[in-house]
Amino acid sequence: MRSVKSSTTHQAGLSKYVKVKTWHVLALSAGTQIGLLIYAQHVDSHPERYGGLKYTDVDWRVISDGTRLIFNPNEGEGNIARGWLTQYSRLKIGDPYERSTYRYTPLLSLLISPCLINPLLGKLILVLVSLIISILLLDLSEQKNKLLIHGIWTIQPFVLNINTRGSPESIICLLSILILYNLKKNHFNLAAFCLGLSISYKIYPIIYVPAIWSFLSRSSTSKIESNDNSWFGKRIWKFGFVTALTLLLVNGLLWSIWGQPFIQHTFLYHLTRLDHRHNFSPYFHPIYLSLFPSDVTSSAVFIPRTIENILRHPLTSFLPQNTLVLLVGFILQPITGIEFTMFIQTAVFVIFNKVCTSQYFMWFLPFLPLIIPRLHFTRNKTIALISLWIVGQALWLSIGYQLEFLAKQVHIYLWLAGLTLFGISCWIIGELLDGFQFQSNTKDHSDLREKNRDSK
Repeated sequence: MRSVKSSTTHQAGLSKYVKVKTWHVLALSAGTQIGLLIYAQHVDSHPERYGGLKYTDVDWRVISDGTRLIFNPNEGEGNIARGWLTQYSRLKIGDPYERSTYRYTPLLSLLISPCLINPLLGKLILVLVSLIISILLLDLSEQKNKLLIHGIWTIQPFVLNINTRGSPESIICLLSILILYNLKKNHFNLAAFCLGLSISYKIYPIIYVPAIWSFLSRSSTSKIESNDNSWFGKRIWKFGFVTALTLLLVNGLLWSIWGQPFIQHTFLYHLTRLDHRHNFSPYFHPIYLSLFPSDVTSSAVFIPRTIENILRHPLTSFLPQNTLVLLVGFILQPITGIEFTMFIQTAVFVIFNKVCTSQYFMWFLPFLPLIIPRLHFTRNKTIALISLWIVGQALWLSIGYQLEFLAKQVHIYLWLAGLTLFGISCWIIGELLDGFQFQSNTKDHSDLREKNRDSK
């Protein structure tokens, strides 16, 4: 039986004969994405030819509308920034939050602002971001894993599709990889800055704090004194200070321009969000049912009102999610390394999130080519893991199609499909943990691994 590690070795041998230069693959990826963007413009201009569907994601339309509002203020229509700085200086800046469902930081709108000249220019920024991620991954990885990185990220159809539809997930992926890149290169101040910037852009990268804390407390270089290698050493305080300062300066400036709507829609909304639209999350159906008052009282099912209110509270879902993320960050990092820990943290966060869409799967994808060389699976197990994941997705999507396009009342079946995919995802994470080659070479870990292999 051939393992994943032996497949990686085979890949290294294959790369000796397949002379593919990095820039060739990057050019292929860029050309394919530009072609898809041109195709997207055609489909979006003639949706009647494609069953009324558009290629571009609705998120892009929301973001571009918000960008247009920022650069076209109109005080008479209420489109004016409400921060103290704009009022004091009388700056004429529009308010992107006048666009309903705009739940992003204005940093995103400023980044893709060339879309106001031509929508293609804004999307080309996302293409450039995805290519930068490939370059960083190649620098982090060994030369023999080049084909792996290109296959999983650079020319991966899922990545190209999500990116060219205008979903800006590649930006947060870049920020996450920049955190990892600078940590591995011992550029701790830059890593702290990237962490602060990523949390400002989207809240979830705060989950990496435990893993980074553990990493910094154990990292050592010739330039750093040994007394820094502690949980509360100088390096930890400095890293925390740079991160906090970045958060304060970036968000303080944005708040001074856009005021309370910025805080509400960029941060607070996501803490209390209850999305009733169908998605992969196991919380989808309970949230959907909560919109329809039931005649069955809590006393009828013997649930005290206080407990019922706690269970229904939007923040309750964060308890199992964040507990697991914290434990993973502190426990795994010392024995698996920072790459695998950040991957598992992201995967757990996505799987246990109260809202989970296909775009979220991109968040952990860039870490995958960095950890695969250290996974030990038989060929059959590898096929089983991939097949189960595809089957789970296909099952959910087939039922989702019936709900979305055929208007069939299949909510309960869709929820059960979501629970099935949730179970599959949890099992896969368990298998990844079991099949990972741990850094520790202690006899206990070695004996445990041999015992697990024998049992299989």
